[in-house]
Amino acid sequence: MENNNITPSSSTMADEILEILWQWRIELTIAALIAIVYWACARRVGYTWSAVIAASAIAALLCLPSIRRLLARTLRLTHWRRRFVRALVLQSSPLAKRQPKVIKAERVPSGVRLTVLLQSGTAFHELEHLCPYLATHFGARDVRVTADRTNASRVELTICSEDPFDDGPIPWPGVTGEMVSAWDLISLGVDRDGNSVAISLIERNLLVGGEPGSGKSVMLNVLIACLAECRDVQLYLFDAKFVELRIWSQVAAGFVGPNIDDAIAQLQSLRSMMAERYRFLDQQRARKLHRDHGLDLIVVVIDELPFYVANPERSKAKEFGDLLVDLIARGRAAGIIFVAAAQKPSADTLPSSIRDLINLRLAFRCSTKEASDTILGGGWASAGFSAATIGINNRGVGWLLGESGQPELMRGYFIDDTTIAQIVEENGSRFRDKGGEDQWN
Repeated sequence: MENNNITPSSSTMADEILEILWQWRIELTIAALIAIVYWACARRVGYTWSAVIAASAIAALLCLPSIRRLLARTLRLTHWRRRFVRALVLQSSPLAKRQPKVIKAERVPSGVRLTVLLQSGTAFHELEHLCPYLATHFGARDVRVTADRTNASRVELTICSEDPFDDGPIPWPGVTGEMVSAWDLISLGVDRDGNSVAISLIERNLLVGGEPGSGKSVMLNVLIACLAECRDVQLYLFDAKFVELRIWSQVAAGFVGPNIDDAIAQLQSLRSMMAERYRFLDQQRARKLHRDHGLDLIVVVIDELPFYVANPERSKAKEFGDLLVDLIARGRAAGIIFVAAAQKPSADTLPSSIRDLINLRLAFRCSTKEASDTILGGGWASAGFSAATIGINNRGVGWLLGESGQPELMRGYFIDDTTIAQIVEENGSRFRDKGGEDQWN
């Protein structure tokens, strides 16, 4: 009976010791290699010179940047592996028996991101359920888990110790490169991990919505600033307030204020240009515009879109809306892109025939879940993606529904009037030379 009581206890203790040794295997291996070098040299040159040789060898290796990076990456990985396993054990989680494998640990602006492989027999929601407990264990602000869309066993666990949104407005960093192209990604802001958030406008349109003062107009200015630096863009601006986008008029091929007749005339002109482009594509035996065709992309930015489509002059509002629907529906392949902003793009102020054609959505703070859904689309608020939860002081923070197919919380860059004036001064002459005419050669 005594042997039966002692054997399991001894076996358990041995297993625990082996587990600890295995978790520290990298550090123990490094220490063992250093000890072997030290004792091998000590037998020949003595203990003092042996210590000097070992220290010199270590210093020489650490002088190599590649070795330092490899060592730092390896030690960081093993450190977070131990902490992660310890957290699962303390929570008595079933995952402790089928321990997920941490294969990568990296620093991100908000903290640390672990790439984890789930073992067979476990699921994503089991780890997601532990996030509040993991945050307590790590002493973090928050812990988030994101599934890999291409591999159900692979997840990213972000341990957030800092919030990039707490530092106030994020200055627009500008664009890089001398020959910037609108065919490239356009950076709009940063996500909750502090990483850049960028979108492609090629064959896409963007709807920006939110309550007054939430950051819509600033986002439009950031977007226009990026496009103004591009060499292959023609900008057409519609500004119902007149003063919001007026500062950009010198870099625009066309500018329309709060005049419904001028707005209709501009859309008619754009439709004529679209027809010419389709004739050009037919000659080129192409179905849609490519970068190699050498034509500028046409970007139409409309601030306060409801002013035009819900104008008191009903017949003119309908004409504007019909023209806009036609341009959005058919302009994609011709390189015509629309960016529109509205405070609350509901059915009363913005027809669904227009909203349904716009595939990129950005919702800044809204007063209700219903208002948020009118921007992002029905159902997202009930799924946890509601712009009504954004704090009233978090200007520039919004949910971006982009290529991923799921809204992503981000904070847009801030650009001041001085920077805008510099961009206009540097690029105004180039845009005036274009004169708003399309190129066909």
